[in-house]
Amino acid sequence: MSVIAICKTSVEAVVPFIQYQARVWSKWNVPQCFSEWAHLQSPTSSSVVSLCLLLQLGLTTAQFAIYEPDWLDSTLGDACINALSADFNCVDYVQTFMQLRYRTSLENVTLTDMICTSDCSASLKNWFDSVTANCAGKTLNDGNPTAFGGYMWAGFNETCVKDPKTKQYCNDIMFNFTDVPNIKSMPREELCHTCHIRRLAMMQSSQYSIYDDFFKEQLEYVYTQCGGTGPTTIPTALVTTIPTPTPYCVSGKRYTTLQTDTCESIANSNSVSSASLYMGNQALLPSCLTISPGISLCLPITCQTYYLQPSDTCISIEMALGLDFDQLLSYNSWLNPTCSNLQPATDFYGKIICVSPQGGTFTGTATPPVPTEPSDGYTRVSIPPPADIPIAAGTTLNCGKWHVVLTSDTCTTICVQSSIEVSLFRLVNPSLASDTCTLSLVPGTALCAGPTYSWNITAPVTSTVLESISTVVGVRRGEATMVMRGEVGCL
Repeated sequence: MSVIAICKTSVEAVVPFIQYQARVWSKWNVPQCFSEWAHLQSPTSSSVVSLCLLLQLGLTTAQFAIYEPDWLDSTLGDACINALSADFNCVDYVQTFMQLRYRTSLENVTLTDMICTSDCSASLKNWFDSVTANCAGKTLNDGNPTAFGGYMWAGFNETCVKDPKTKQYCNDIMFNFTDVPNIKSMPREELCHTCHIRRLAMMQSSQYSIYDDFFKEQLEYVYTQCGGTGPTTIPTALVTTIPTPTPYCVSGKRYTTLQTDTCESIANSNSVSSASLYMGNQALLPSCLTISPGISLCLPITCQTYYLQPSDTCISIEMALGLDFDQLLSYNSWLNPTCSNLQPATDFYGKIICVSPQGGTFTGTATPPVPTEPSDGYTRVSIPPPADIPIAAGTTLNCGKWHVVLTSDTCTTICVQSSIEVSLFRLVNPSLASDTCTLSLVPGTALCAGPTYSWNITAPVTSTVLESISTVVGVRRGEATMVMRGEVGCL
């Protein structure tokens, strides 16, 4: 066969193939081919360039695989993996058939002959049959394992079908049909041509073609005008039933509701926050007070729980349980920064809250709070400071509760133990720096941890200040300018 005969193909005919062959380009001087082509004008020169493309892009390669075993999930099993990674005895151009589209003439008989071999046809069928048998009931990337091989086989058949009389490729014959605006304008000899009817019928018979309502109407019209009968329905789509995954549950524990359950009762019996229970199952729980039986709920991660009392505030709970200021907010993310929604929110969610990290262990030793008058940090009667203990510079002597600083102390631990706001603690102990309170502590010195109400009665406008302080103790951050929740975070 001559060089010119081999090369009667256009560059456009191999453009789709080029997209699949980038890995080959580095081995050949393809740009030089195009450069030479740009300077050559004769049909012979163009054919030589086409030959360059055909040969350099590996079109004469007679074997390839579309999957490598290492790419595939081992859960598919060895038999399925071996079937998927089997070789095709076809030229590489056949890989372009994996793109689902209408197959037209390649405008080159030699190229089509190289594609349409009996070895290629047999290997496409063998691959498809093997994957169908060995991968039954399995999915590949959430799709049908036969998809790409099926597209190639259908593309091969639609490309290689021939006119039984002339033995010409049907696509080449139809390529020369008259250009018309619609099928009803086609000349009868073309409308009823064996190749035209056979192509439409072939597409209808395969799930791996683009046969749809448009081609269905064409095939029905052909049967009406040309005679003959056959199925025209659209084949069942390649639908893979993907198992519905079990809803993710972070704790791995689930609970099935009973008739009398509420968020609070479920939370209480499972050591979880009632608010967390609701928020993790909102789609299933329209209300925390009336829950339908038989619902499978995901339980949150457990925590140390506490049953909220009507008089509780965030600060009273933190003080009673020895928690750092604002720690309750970190354990219960639904609380707003000022903790003002503690009581209103739990009226809906339920009164069970977390007083330890979810998944952690509560190490505090304090007992839950009992109904008592909340402490405001003041004392009614002053007492002498500890004997033989130096008093910190500037500390008031009008004090009813003293604390001797230990090396392990922080301003926060002293305040929690003594039930005093940090702002008041620093006010009666001016030696403590506002920004580095803990670093200002001197072990072995005495500090006032409970001033009397009249500790500063002689100072200008002291009575007004004291009255204000006495009314804002326990107020959260942002609600006062003198005793502020935000000042508790001392170092």
